[in-house]
Amino acid sequence: MKAPEKKNLIRLLWALLALPAGASAQQAGFTYTVAPVSQCAPATVTLKNTSTGGAASYLWDFGDGRSSTETDPKVTFNTPGPVSIKLTAYYTAATATATANFTIYPMPVVAFKVDKQKACGTYTATFTDETPGATVRTWDFGDGSAPVTSSAPTVQHTFSKIDTFDVSLTVTNSTGCTQTLRKDDFIMVSAPVITMNSTPQEGCLPFTAAFNASVQAPAGDPVASYSWGFGDNTTASSTTPVITHQYTTAGDFNVTLTVTTQQGCAVMQTFPKQVKTGSKPSNVSFTVSRPDDCAGTMARLLASAVDASRYRWDFGDGSTYEGPENDINHAFRAAGNVTVRMSAGNNGCYTDASPVTVTNTGPVADFRYSRDCGSGGMTYTFTNTSTATTSDTYEWNFDDNSPSVNTIHPTHTFSQPGTYNVRLIVRNAAQTCMSTIYHTIQVFAADYHTGVGSICRNSQVHYGVVQVPHALVRHYDWRFGDGERIVTTDVDIRRMVNTKGVFSDTLIIFYNDAALCPDTIIKKDHLTVMAPEARFATGASACAGQPVQFIQQSVPTPNIPLIGWKWEFGNVATSDKSTPDKPTFNSSGNFPVKLVITDARNCVDSITLNVAINPTPFLNVQASTAKICEGGTSNLQAISNGNVTWEPAWQLSCSNCPTPVASPTEDTSYIATAINTFGCIVKDTLSLRVVPKILLAVSPDTAICAGSSARLRASGAAYYDWAPTVTEGGNTAMPLITPTVTTTYTVTAGNDPACPTETRQVKVTVKPSPTVNAGPDQVLVAGNTVVLEATYSADVVRGEWKPNTWIDCATCPQTVATPRSGIDYAYEVTNGEGCKKSDVMNVRLICDQGNVFLPSGFSPNNDGMNDDFYPRGKGVRSINSFRIYSRSGQEVFSRSNFQMNDPAAGWKGLQNGKLLAPDVYIWLLDAVCDTGERFTLKGNVTLLR
Repeated sequence: MKAPEKKNLIRLLWALLALPAGASAQQAGFTYTVAPVSQCAPATVTLKNTSTGGAASYLWDFGDGRSSTETDPKVTFNTPGPVSIKLTAYYTAATATATANFTIYPMPVVAFKVDKQKACGTYTATFTDETPGATVRTWDFGDGSAPVTSSAPTVQHTFSKIDTFDVSLTVTNSTGCTQTLRKDDFIMVSAPVITMNSTPQEGCLPFTAAFNASVQAPAGDPVASYSWGFGDNTTASSTTPVITHQYTTAGDFNVTLTVTTQQGCAVMQTFPKQVKTGSKPSNVSFTVSRPDDCAGTMARLLASAVDASRYRWDFGDGSTYEGPENDINHAFRAAGNVTVRMSAGNNGCYTDASPVTVTNTGPVADFRYSRDCGSGGMTYTFTNTSTATTSDTYEWNFDDNSPSVNTIHPTHTFSQPGTYNVRLIVRNAAQTCMSTIYHTIQVFAADYHTGVGSICRNSQVHYGVVQVPHALVRHYDWRFGDGERIVTTDVDIRRMVNTKGVFSDTLIIFYNDAALCPDTIIKKDHLTVMAPEARFATGASACAGQPVQFIQQSVPTPNIPLIGWKWEFGNVATSDKSTPDKPTFNSSGNFPVKLVITDARNCVDSITLNVAINPTPFLNVQASTAKICEGGTSNLQAISNGNVTWEPAWQLSCSNCPTPVASPTEDTSYIATAINTFGCIVKDTLSLRVVPKILLAVSPDTAICAGSSARLRASGAAYYDWAPTVTEGGNTAMPLITPTVTTTYTVTAGNDPACPTETRQVKVTVKPSPTVNAGPDQVLVAGNTVVLEATYSADVVRGEWKPNTWIDCATCPQTVATPRSGIDYAYEVTNGEGCKKSDVMNVRLICDQGNVFLPSGFSPNNDGMNDDFYPRGKGVRSINSFRIYSRSGQEVFSRSNFQMNDPAAGWKGLQNGKLLAPDVYIWLLDAVCDTGERFTLKGNVTLLR
């Protein structure tokens, strides 16, 4: 191996030294949890990012073509097998990765069989589990017994009931994954079903009966034998379900058939009253009598027999009768000679009587009818089929309160549906014979209803036939507007309508009686099947880790607004908004998205689409330096698996390359955009700070007086450093200086330590200052005068006392002052260089009450002399109160808050405007000295008149 060149080695050392101090803490890492904890497919993995060092971005690779840029994504694996998840953390100057490998286990593919799936009666079945890799099995046999758990692949179970059973097997494999398989109607425990085909039989002893049965045996288990019990204490066996038997005793007999299958399943069925036997009646005869020979006249038929309990009549006119009566009446329905026959019976054994011939004269009434469906079913045509002559007359009565009709073949329209007894009377010309016949007619106008005119799609519609005597109907033929056809004998039907639209339905009713024409009821556009149509679309792009826009495009039924929406975004989120909040899918792949809509009529529609969530490109941007000096450059870098563009393009070497060179002249934030072939976009921002050039300016050279201070000024930079040492603020733009000699100050200024600095100089000339002495401090009795006397150097050209309060001459170095309070006087001088100097002396006042004078008497007689009694003096700032009392203690005068030496504020010897008598009065004074001290005085005064 070739040794590295020294120059490259030095570069390597510098690169290592340039690494951030926290680079060692830039570690990628994550933890994960799997649901279910058994890690059986489909399994959802929740990832928790534990990376350190403050990564700028992350890229997850799930090993199956899917990826995510979320910090803590969640991903579902539907296919079992090894899984490798890789996390890449992007830092400013480096990347770090972490990988986790684990397995998603397969669910067991459950399969099982049984040795005998169908059986007759109680039997034991052997079940075998054929699931690969099964370790634990739980069987549920569907017959109410407790589930059975076993590690063995084979289990037996006894079924004791005749029924069909669902069998379920739940299997757990070696990886702990559990799956259930249910087989509906898997076990069928059945028995033969016996049907007696021959009808009940009767006859005279000895009587041979023939029996014909049929047996439906379980599949694969045919009948092996038939055992008969004939009800007369005799039995027989046969190999087929057909047999004969001779009865020798009279009675009613139940017949029992027991069948046994090849597998030993035996079923017994009893058929009651299959055979009746008896002895022949004797002396059987009958007579026929009536007042005339008219066919329409009721004749009496009287039978006679020994040991008879039942009679069978054949009247010879096409009609018969059977019953226990031996005395009956009958009007013959045929003209001419008819032969009447009668048989008398005893428990099924009959003896025939000798027939009797009866001669019938006159008309015989009869008619048939047909229904005219073209008139709505209410009109009937009657065809007279009577046996009559042309001279006979007819009378029709329709039982609806309408007038009788005498035509031969009338047509009649009934006004109301109902049951009518239509009667025809036929009379001969001599009116000596009359024949009457009745037919009961059902009059109806067939119709049907649905109960609704509009209904939601995928709903059931109830169709009901009305106004039809259903016993007359052979079948109903429904022909629906959506193409469905139903032929049924049911009066009411329900059908699901799955197609929206406006439909015309047709019902054709076919009747058993040919006289009733088929009804055809057409209802045009009578049923509106409504349904909103659920539709949606996604926005321009659907990208992992980014909000996905779903656009609701459902179409409502006209004039029926949508009122409800339910979105299901796979396992990500749900929403009940028309336009849902944008969900975020953690990873790429296909996700089922379902939209269910409901309108104001509560009609519902739904749609489920597999929405492709595309992978989002990863993007991490870095700069060789985040801070540059104005005029410098920084190398930008975008790490991405997509196409990268930069904005703004200002001061970039290129805007559509991953590594442009930036040379901004001011602070700039560059936005990198990465887009992949799916149109998924991700952005990252990088901010460059530009340190501006220094525009240094300083205050001009200046001069100050010795002992004085001045502030220098600089601008155009972020920080400053002044030399030589200044009094204060050496690192500010306005330092304070107090030089004792003429000095040149240098300022070094910059905007950032990493960028060049600039220097400027300021010369400060120090001028000589004068000297002055304001004199010593003095103590003064308030109200007196003090002498001020200042001395100074020879270069002084002018001076002034400050403040000039209470001073006679403020510009005189020697002057007098009468201060009213303690005060500092400064004498400020200025020399020829304009330098100033001052000195201060203090005057302290003391309070002397002796400065206050009040006379011992006064004479207020208005002679202009000693007319007012008031305080006089000096050194008093103000008088708080001045009160005068009589010797009896009564206050006769009071004044507050006034000044000394004010006659107007004094007492004129009055009380309430009246002259007081001469006397001695007492006064009290409360005052404040010029020093601010408070004092009181009291005394006597004599009032003279």
